[in-house]
Amino acid sequence: MKIKNDLTTIKIGKKHYDFHNLILDEYLKTFANAQLNVNNVNNFNNIKNLEYLLIKFDTPFENLNEKSVIKNEDFDIALIFATSIIQNTNETSITTEYNYKTTSDVTILDYNKPNTEEKIYISDYIGKKITALGFNSYWTPSNFVENPVKAVLDTSNYNIYLQENQDFTVTRKDIITTDTLFYSNNKEKVPAPLHLMPVPNKAIITPTFLQKVDSNAKIYGKDESYGIIYSIGLSSYVDSIDKEFIVGQDIEIIQDETELKINDIENRLSKYINFPNSNLYPHSELYPTQSNYKYIIIKYKVWQEILSGAYEEPVYTMTDTGYYYYQAIPATISGKLNLTIKYERG
Repeated sequence: MKIKNDLTTIKIGKKHYDFHNLILDEYLKTFANAQLNVNNVNNFNNIKNLEYLLIKFDTPFENLNEKSVIKNEDFDIALIFATSIIQNTNETSITTEYNYKTTSDVTILDYNKPNTEEKIYISDYIGKKITALGFNSYWTPSNFVENPVKAVLDTSNYNIYLQENQDFTVTRKDIITTDTLFYSNNKEKVPAPLHLMPVPNKAIITPTFLQKVDSNAKIYGKDESYGIIYSIGLSSYVDSIDKEFIVGQDIEIIQDETELKINDIENRLSKYINFPNSNLYPHSELYPTQSNYKYIIIKYKVWQEILSGAYEEPVYTMTDTGYYYYQAIPATISGKLNLTIKYERG
């Protein structure tokens, strides 16, 4: 998988600045880790959409690089609940476009004034130089949730200032691609690799809600579904598995930073083929053999959090929907295989 920041744009009044921002290792780790355990899909560190815009003023970062671990509070402010997202998917790519709203009605958190009860406006920062933008899946300071920033744009070498009576907007477009072959047992409900989607796939099972007795108050289940690795398979076709290794039972997946590693997969078919008539053999000790399997197939089960119980005591259960999809990789080596799934910058 490769993720590319296709474009990040800052507009202030009539001025227009186009950039490509730095995708940090923390974001790549998120993609690698989020597909491993169904019980962790809603963990803050595994959320992949970059819904929150962070802004740093006046003072630049030093020594920024792809391995930098940056906290939300290393920025000055965060724009909260201010983002519209459009996501387009197909079998080999996910395109996500973010538009960060910066109008006066947006909620702003100032990390330098965490306890203030006063309404904060973007106009409060007129005249300040924008030295960096950050992008993250959540906005809370690290003393509440440890959630390192996923991408950063260094603008310290540009004279970009917030200006009075000048509209200020930020947009970004990310493209995620994979060179694996895709198969789904229902392409209407599972149209693309769910584990690569920053915005989760729609729910497979219609979400339910719980209503409070004698009240209109309701709790709604999430309209989301997730792809989690279930097994590694071998096959001569992309839409079926002939030999399957269950994760946690037959094999283990090891996460190494931005990579997933699976070792000792035996790519070998049975030596003999059964024939209905032994007279077909040219010699009693000579048998035909089959070739090795052509594909390594990563099987993902599709899970969804189902809401049940009562309004006063809701129960959320991660549930196997019965749907699944494959990511098929050509197998070019016979015998024991070591598979590495890499998450890289495009």
